[in-house]
Amino acid sequence: MPDIRQLQRFVAVAEERNFRRAAAKLNVSQPPLSDSIKHLEDDIGAPLFIRSRRQVELTKVGEVFLERARLILSQLDDAVNTARSVAEGMSGQITVGFFPTATYEFLPRVLRRYRSQHPDINVRLVELTTPEQPAALEQKRIDIGMLLAPTVDRKGIAHETVFKEPLFVALPDDHPLAGAKQMDLKQLRGEPFVFIPPRWGSGYYARVSHAFLEAGFTANIIEEVEHLHTMVSLVGAGMGVALVARSVCRFQPPNVIFRPLKDPSKILQIEFGLAWRDDDPLPAVAAFRDVAGEVASINQTG
Repeated sequence: MPDIRQLQRFVAVAEERNFRRAAAKLNVSQPPLSDSIKHLEDDIGAPLFIRSRRQVELTKVGEVFLERARLILSQLDDAVNTARSVAEGMSGQITVGFFPTATYEFLPRVLRRYRSQHPDINVRLVELTTPEQPAALEQKRIDIGMLLAPTVDRKGIAHETVFKEPLFVALPDDHPLAGAKQMDLKQLRGEPFVFIPPRWGSGYYARVSHAFLEAGFTANIIEEVEHLHTMVSLVGAGMGVALVARSVCRFQPPNVIFRPLKDPSKILQIEFGLAWRDDDPLPAVAAFRDVAGEVASINQTG
């Protein structure tokens, strides 16, 4: 079968219509070029050129072969360029695991900026709870995870906290405290709470429980759920109150109001983190981490 070099030499002769000019273009001597074309014609079993002293012309077979040879060389160039782009992190695909709360504000901003900076990298999204993501990373079902932090403590999994936002009080809109502009934790003593349990490993439970103890009481937990948006739905149903991330407030769910805390303790924050395999060489993963850091910096300074 003809090799790539033979195809390149054939195309050069076909475009120049002259062996001497084609040889100069390819930076080879004319005899090896002529031999290469002759071997190519022998392999095909038909002449590709009509030769004369002044120039060469393509035969009908040569015209058909030229079209296909150009296509093959073009596809080869595309394959090489695509492979290089993937190796350099300029194209390809990464799979991002995310927990639902991230979709309220942080993840959309990261995706918008990442796609703007790296338009040739396709981002595939997989919704996973925070505890599910380390295993998904180990099994290579995702390349990077966006989760509630701190939560990851596994060999081979690196992680960092990239974004923090304060917790707000979510109340039913007919609650006796609904008229307050701000809330003090002490005002929530005895209130029924919807909570994220400690088994979900986000640190939410420990932070909030500690803050309640500092305020002089323990939470009256009547329901435990996995996600912040579920907490808000139950608050809207009148089942209790909850502490939720500030970004949740933007969605204004029915029958729910949100109030900031007076002089909130630094402990009353929710933390967004990233986790990835520490031996992962994909530049696209490093680029995603960089973009997430940029977005977090803008959000927290703006």
